[in-house]
Amino acid sequence: MIPHALVDDAPIAPHARWHPVPAAGLELLRGTADGHPHTLVADQGTCSWTPDVRDGQRLALGVLRAAAPAYLIHPEHGGTGVAPGTYLIRRQRERSHAAEQDRLVAD
Repeated sequence: MIPHALVDDAPIAPHARWHPVPAAGLELLRGTADGHPHTLVADQGTCSWTPDVRDGQRLALGVLRAAAPAYLIHPEHGGTGVAPGTYLIRRQRERSHAAEQDRLVAD
């Protein structure tokens, strides 16, 4: 998660459709290795989300606009607090030294 203002290669699409983050949460990603969900949760009416972002690195899941604290929840890692603001949420990648290439993190 990166403050969107610090990212210059992932503009929000001009036609972006913003969706409220429901109180029950919004699953952003399910881990490929363990099948655990990465879920965004927030109080009703405080956050909105769009997957309509153009990411030059092709890692973006979307952009979050939070007017109040939100949380990214993972069953094994617990919750990560998110302060109010606008954030780009991307998948993680790691460097495979054996293969000398980047690969997506299989959480």
